[in-house]
Amino acid sequence: MQDRDISNAIKSTQLAKDNPHILHTLGCLYAETGKTTDGRELLLRAMDDLNLDEPNDDFWYAFGRIAEQYGERDIAIADYQKLQKPKYALEIPTSSYTLAQMRLKALGVTGAERSAAGK
Repeated sequence: MQDRDISNAIKSTQLAKDNPHILHTLGCLYAETGKTTDGRELLLRAMDDLNLDEPNDDFWYAFGRIAEQYGERDIAIADYQKLQKPKYALEIPTSSYTLAQMRLKALGVTGAERSAAGK
């Protein structure tokens, strides 16, 4: 399934003329499948296309996944803890914030530690 997902994302980037949001999605797929160099390059390109000087929550999550792939637990935790909880409850279930909270839990970061980080 992962190869098909990546293939579909590549086709989407071609059809959408390298839309930065689709590049972000493809970068995340690469990060998830261990293709960290390709993922990082696409994420940086998408950030540049979006004129982002610093990563936003969606990019912090993706960079956290790349850090995890490299075994950099502390960096991944720091990246995930940068995400802000959405202001509207309706946005929370589908947010990068929720994904980051799941990763923090998987990394053994307790709820108290997540709360202490201001999230």
